[in-house]
Amino acid sequence: MKPDFSVRFHGEEMMDDFSITDDRLTGALHNLRLANRWLGGYASLTGALKPLFSDISRPLRLLDVGTGLGDVPLFLFAWARQQGIRLEAVGIDANPVTVQRASSFLDAQLAPQNRAMVQVVPADAFALPYPDDSFDVVTAMQFLHHFDAAAVVTLLREMQRVARWGIVISDLHRHPFAYYGLKALVAMLPVSPMYKHDGPISVLRGFTRQELVHYARQAHLPNVHIRWHWAFRWSLRSFHQVPV
Repeated sequence: MKPDFSVRFHGEEMMDDFSITDDRLTGALHNLRLANRWLGGYASLTGALKPLFSDISRPLRLLDVGTGLGDVPLFLFAWARQQGIRLEAVGIDANPVTVQRASSFLDAQLAPQNRAMVQVVPADAFALPYPDDSFDVVTAMQFLHHFDAAAVVTLLREMQRVARWGIVISDLHRHPFAYYGLKALVAMLPVSPMYKHDGPISVLRGFTRQELVHYARQAHLPNVHIRWHWAFRWSLRSFHQVPV
């Protein structure tokens, strides 16, 4: 049966099954890191953040929700340093095994003097264990597509609650080119069985611009800016306070 791209698909991904803790999970986390690098994930976040991080001299705090391997806070930490910004980045993930994998990854990637600046901790994204306005910015990379419409709106509201400035989302554009292109790519490359299974499904669970606009309105997000990025990604930026 051909996919119906007019509606979001609600089938589960293997990564949603926390009982899978073997090399399939580890491999998929590293595959996602490479996809973020080569298929526009990191660029979609920095494109949204760069205008807001200009002319900022004080240290910043950033929270990444659904962080997986912790590669997003690691990348943003390094990118912020290139901009002359001192960034403390925290990633949260609900899967404790994923958090363990992320901690080991960060131990290997960061010099000891910088390790405390990038942390990954287990937490529930629907009830973030932080007071209001605890972070300057909250990000999420390819996280929202794991949830249905009502849950997406709840997550956006919770992310906005702990963000002093606002939030930046990067997620997938549900499109035939993205779906069939990714299916062909994972068939040719030596990727994890989990990534091979989940990648195309993630596209089918992705979003159209109209859906993101609707969710943002339901969550009462202010000053929403949605932009398309290569390769078939959306960024959604909502800042309710001008950075100072």
